[in-house]
Amino acid sequence: MKANLFDEISLYTPKIKKSYLKKINQKSQKVVLQKTDTYTWNIIIFFILLISFYFIFIGRSVMIQISNQADYLNLANKNRIREFTVLPGRGVIYDCNNEVIARNKPSFSIELNTLICKDKKDYGGCEKVLENIQKYVVLEDFERIKNELSKNQTNIMLITGLQKDHILSLEANINILPGISIETAPSRDYLYNESIAHVIGYVGFDNEYASKVEGKSGIEQYYDENLSGVLGTKIVQVDSNGTYYKIISYKDALPGKDIKLFLDIKLQQLAYDLLVEEINKKEGTSTAGAVVASDPMTGGILALASFPSFDPNKMSTGISSKEFENLDTNPHHPFFNRSISAVYPPGSTFKLVTASAALMENVTNEYLTIFDNGYLQVGGTIFRNWKLDGHGEVNLLRALQVSNDTYFYTMGGGYGSVSGLGIDKMSAWAHKFGFGERLGIDVKGEEPGYIPDGKSRDWYLGDDYNTAIGQGDILSTPLQINFLTGYFANGGYLYKPRIVKNIDGVGDTKSVVLQKDLIDQKSYNLIRKGINLAVKPGGTAYPLFDFPQKHNGVELAGKTGTAEYINAEGKNSTHAWFTAFGPYFPDLKDQRNAGNNGIKPIVVTVFLEGGGSGSDDAAPLVRKILDFWFEKR
Repeated sequence: MKANLFDEISLYTPKIKKSYLKKINQKSQKVVLQKTDTYTWNIIIFFILLISFYFIFIGRSVMIQISNQADYLNLANKNRIREFTVLPGRGVIYDCNNEVIARNKPSFSIELNTLICKDKKDYGGCEKVLENIQKYVVLEDFERIKNELSKNQTNIMLITGLQKDHILSLEANINILPGISIETAPSRDYLYNESIAHVIGYVGFDNEYASKVEGKSGIEQYYDENLSGVLGTKIVQVDSNGTYYKIISYKDALPGKDIKLFLDIKLQQLAYDLLVEEINKKEGTSTAGAVVASDPMTGGILALASFPSFDPNKMSTGISSKEFENLDTNPHHPFFNRSISAVYPPGSTFKLVTASAALMENVTNEYLTIFDNGYLQVGGTIFRNWKLDGHGEVNLLRALQVSNDTYFYTMGGGYGSVSGLGIDKMSAWAHKFGFGERLGIDVKGEEPGYIPDGKSRDWYLGDDYNTAIGQGDILSTPLQINFLTGYFANGGYLYKPRIVKNIDGVGDTKSVVLQKDLIDQKSYNLIRKGINLAVKPGGTAYPLFDFPQKHNGVELAGKTGTAEYINAEGKNSTHAWFTAFGPYFPDLKDQRNAGNNGIKPIVVTVFLEGGGSGSDDAAPLVRKILDFWFEKR
């Protein structure tokens, strides 16, 4: 039998005591026990840590759920509740005789809830909806829709201005078109189309609200706050497809305020139609023009026409980007309001300013006479009168009657014993009469024109001559010429132009006087008499010679203007001006009371771009407008 370890040790090492061997055995057992205890504790610690991390994770999750409960609830509500804007009806726009010019008509718009779109930066997620909806209505302006999708808005308008018959099939299938809703959206209806486009303007889509419209130009823009009203709200419950089926709350919108204008819509139509007829007749030699008519006693605008024009109804219902581009790049600029924004050399109409300045600065008087043989010569330069063989003996009255250039050259720059005004005085007087300034009409886009001061470049005597007759660097708007004329029609007041007469029927807007009594009474009457002679036999405005005989003795006063310029082809051409007022009274007291005798005063200014001469081309249009005005009275 084999001996165990201890027996063998005992056999071969008899000197080792048994007690020592016992200790070795005990020590060996202790080592085994220590290894077992360490392993057990490692397992215990691991499970403690595991359980701890578990409870920390659970606790953190609970805290997040509690702290973000409101956010999650709000997100959940968003997925089933929608807030829509209720649009107010815009205020109605009336003319001075309470004729409706702009109103609202019932229509519908189609809106898309963009929450169904996965990627709002493009059509992503919406292609199917946009494709499906075109089975029922035609969407054209995809560029605008794409742009709206990129704005991160909840709702966007796809198309508006639809009538009931346009949406019947869509309405029947609305449940299979997720995110699509049909909203009532009153659209603007302009009853006189192109004839009122520049003065009334048009509306377009608001940048903030998908279906809301706002004024984009003209009266619609300037008085948008009054016309637009106050938005309402509609909160609805929707299903998973974004289709709503229950109204939760509704707050009605407040309609906008009505506006009444000084504008006479029949006069406005006539002015525009005459422009179109005259310019079309010229077959390209004239492509644009403007008419301004005003009440000289108030500054109220009776007509403000500009050609070419555009259809505000098409603009307001949302024309395509392509159509807008075609209008915007049209070389004749149909969006451009030539009555207030275009600046041109005023030609001989500016002689009213030169005459006023010359009288007040003692450069001339009613007796000073010069001899006109058809030109002035300064050194080697000749400055010609429009009548090449001259007018002979000319005083101020005669100079205004026949629009003599030589006389006004002399007033502006001097000649012989006459010192002349010089550019500083002419510039100062021009500014007093509103040139180089904005008169402050209540539509945007008015330009101040330009009056030279002789300091921006080298200035010569010839520049004084040109300025005196409304040529050279000087530029003005038809509105400025009209209100200059009005100063001589109302007793000596330069008014601020106004289109709006009252808002919501509450009191008429007050007249604002910009300047008054700039020249003395004697000078004032002298100039008025001169321009009265211009519309009588022997004057330049021959189309008006028989006006008093046709209209119960109503007298007029007016001034022609033919302004030279270089056209786009580099050729010499002329703009045609004519400005006039009626009735004319020789006595200043009677003139200041014009309108109190049953005859309503009016000032009419016609401008034809590249249109020929004031006498031949612009004056006949003024005559037709004045015929209409005084016949209907």
